[in-house]
Parts: sequence; structure tokens; C-alpha cells
Amino acid sequence: MKAQYQTFINNNETQSVQTFNNIMALNGLCERDSVRHLQVVVQEMFPQTIGLVALDLGAGRGVNAMALAELGFNVVAYDMYRNSVAVLQRIALQQDLNISFGMGGILHLESLNKKFDMIHDSECLTNTITATDRARFLEGVKKSLEAGGKFVLTAAVQSEQYIPEESFESIRLDADHVLWRETPACDIHGVVEYDDKFWVAQKRVMPAQVLRQELKNAGFDIITEEIEVRADAPALMRLVLTSAQGC
Repeated sequence: MKAQYQTFINNNETQSVQTFNNIMALNGLCERDSVRHLQVVVQEMFPQTIGLVALDLGAGRGVNAMALAELGFNVVAYDMYRNSVAVLQRIALQQDLNISFGMGGILHLESLNKKFDMIHDSECLTNTITATDRARFLEGVKKSLEAGGKFVLTAAVQSEQYIPEESFESIRLDADHVLWRETPACDIHGVVEYDDKFWVAQKRVMPAQVLRQELKNAGFDIITEEIEVRADAPALMRLVLTSAQGC
């Protein structure tokens, strides 16, 4: 896939420069790998994007929403950082990109009342902790996909190279694959005491095979998969999925 991306970039140098400039304007240089992945997925799986609609979940700075719009999608950027909305609106207006904005909780996607040809998520599932909420989120994604639509997901997974307890941070990974971060003692909801310390849940970082099974149980088929191993953080599992029922 990396070789295919390089070919894509070589054939689209003008768009590549514009994309990089937009990433810098949105202060999103750390998201450039996500943009590259989206470019490859679109090249391989969407021969044409005219009239197609994409949802970028947990849009944050708007970098991925911008990239999808540059690739020809009509985009809904969901859950933006408020201070990034004006910048993305300016870019969209200047470059005639079709981007609209949706605000709300990821467990209530039905409130958008819309079907999408692509749904992209690089943070939401990882940051959803409980099994009940994860199942509800995945069901919402499935119901929001058009027939044959693609769910492009990046999620954190465990790897032998990353041992949380050996990192410089005060974190631990429990038997349910929840990554906890130490916090000052307090009685705020969600803070729990363990081993004479106080902790707050950060992410759910599963083994890759457990995540695969969760997605299959939720009614998705895996089309493509790749894993990026990182020494100082959980591995990243990038998947393209579709509804097993095709609806």
C-alpha cells in the first residue's frame, strides 16, 4: 500500500502540495499518515466520488474531513474542535470544498438522519471504553452506511513492542484491555482507586484478534487490514470494513 501511495502522490503533485498546505493551516501535521491512508483507500475503492457522501467521526482539527473533500466527497465533519471550524470553513470556501458540520455524541449517529458512502474513524472506537457503548457505536455506524458503503477505521491495538507499565507515563493496562492513567485523588465520576492510587480510563487497547472478533460480531466484514507497530505507543490497526449484510 505504501508503494501505491507513492505512485498516487507522483501522479497528483499539485493536489499533494495543496493538501500539505491545508494540513499546516489546520495545525494537523501529526495526522498526515491518516490522510495518506485515506488517499490510498479512496484510490483503490472509490473509482469516482462525485455525489458520494463521507462522514468524518471525531473530526478534531478537520484535517481528514478536508482531505476527503479534496478527494471529491461531500463531507460531514462530526465533532470538530470549535477553534478549528473557522479555519476549515475558510479553506472550504476558498477551494470550493463541500464540507458541513455536525455536533453531537458518537452514540447518537441516528440524529444525523443521513446515510454515508464512507464513514471514517481514527479515534472514537478506541476511546469508547465499555462493551455496551462500543456495541452501540458500531451499530450506529452500520445503520448509517449506504449499501456497499465502507467503514474506514484506525484503532489502537496491543503489540509486543509496547509495554504500558514500562513507559515514562503512569499508566496501566488491565485484564479487560482498558488503558488507565494515574490521576490526583478526587471524587469525580469515572475516577477509581486501585493499588492505593487513583486512575481514570483512557482507551480500550485490545489484542488485534480480539478487535477483529468484536467487529465481526457487530456485523462487519473486513476488506483490508494493516498494522503499524510503534515502540513508544500501542500499534495502529487500519481496517476497511463493510456491513456483512450489505445494508
